[in-house]
Amino acid sequence: MAKGTGKARRTRVERGIYQRADGTLEVCYQDSTGRTRWQTVGTKITQARAVRRDLMARKDRGEHVQPNPRLRFGDAADRWLKGQVSDLRPATQAIYRNAIETHLRRRWGLHRLDAITVDDVAALVRELRTEGKSEWTIAGILKAASRVFKYAQRRLHWHGTNPVDGLENGERPKTGSTARRRIFRGDELGQTLAASREPYRTLFMLASVTGARLSEVLGLTWADVALDDPDTAEVAIVAQVDRQGRRQALKTQESRRTVEIPRALAAMLAQHKLASGDGRPEAFVFATRTGRPISQRNIMRALRNAQGRATDEHGRPTFPALQERDAKGRPVPVAHGAIPSFHSFRHTAASEAISAGESAEEVSWQLGHKSSVVTRAVYTQEIKSAERTAHRRAKMDARLGKIMESADRSREAAEASKGAGRVVNLVPADDARQ
Repeated sequence: MAKGTGKARRTRVERGIYQRADGTLEVCYQDSTGRTRWQTVGTKITQARAVRRDLMARKDRGEHVQPNPRLRFGDAADRWLKGQVSDLRPATQAIYRNAIETHLRRRWGLHRLDAITVDDVAALVRELRTEGKSEWTIAGILKAASRVFKYAQRRLHWHGTNPVDGLENGERPKTGSTARRRIFRGDELGQTLAASREPYRTLFMLASVTGARLSEVLGLTWADVALDDPDTAEVAIVAQVDRQGRRQALKTQESRRTVEIPRALAAMLAQHKLASGDGRPEAFVFATRTGRPISQRNIMRALRNAQGRATDEHGRPTFPALQERDAKGRPVPVAHGAIPSFHSFRHTAASEAISAGESAEEVSWQLGHKSSVVTRAVYTQEIKSAERTAHRRAKMDARLGKIMESADRSREAAEASKGAGRVVNLVPADDARQ
């Protein structure tokens, strides 16, 4: 009972679950020392039941169940960054550190882990959307938060429940609703390639055919490219180059794949190999004069320059947005997604494969996704569009088939009717006269 009010501080909802006056639910349990504990779990009864079941199951298994009430999110995040993230690739470290430092620490840094509820996580999602963050960005931030909680469970003797796991489906980031990605449309790709200079033209063509990431294209050495027989030419994608120019193995087994390439691309690569002057197996396919991989910045610049030069058959700019100028004659900033980026080579390859009827599993293998689930999440609109198109075409074929069958039956019946109405004289003329 709350002091001085005459009202109970909590009311019992069901066994082990209580509700405070503000609607917040708490789970009551005894830890491994026999001490009564209270754990706040938000306002959803389903989450409260899940927390209680988890606590009881861990006690039944003989696990030591005792919360660490002093453990704060910021401290757990620091330990996680130092203990696990520090062993990851620099790019992955940067992503996780940005999620912690930019978005999570300022909200939860001083909060105890036990005090962060599912409602707090749901509120975080809403706030990030209000800030204009994409659904994929929000999903990445939640991934970092979830890993902090899991690390605290495994390594920091925290026995609470990960609140990220308690989000309802409607509260989770809707990565499948992401706007359709910019691809090369119509003749844009051909006109961009025509305006490109070597070795970038060959590099762009390779990316558009294989769907490889830029880091993967830059990680290719001549040992990875089989050109002896143009009919069986292929490229083994087994490594990538980071932004510091260091070649590293791909992160997952699924990322490693061998992609067949057409004769025309094989001929371009063979010509590029001769022109490069360094065809050693360990030499990078796309390298500077010193033998280092071409920098990603230079490739982005080369792509934008080619797009600026690209024209159609009438001499008109392929990408008019790049030609716009303000009142002072300065280039007008191009809106995000207005023209294709380098990643658009990858999106174009995937979209064309899906439109051609390739399965999500086949496209997943070509792109090096961890599974087809990732492919379906990234290209959900393209897959649904292709499935709807195929479904509509099948329905139209079936409907047209029925119409044609009906027309054939009607035509056959009409011809039979005409044949029955004619009188055929089988008696010779002379006999008829007798």
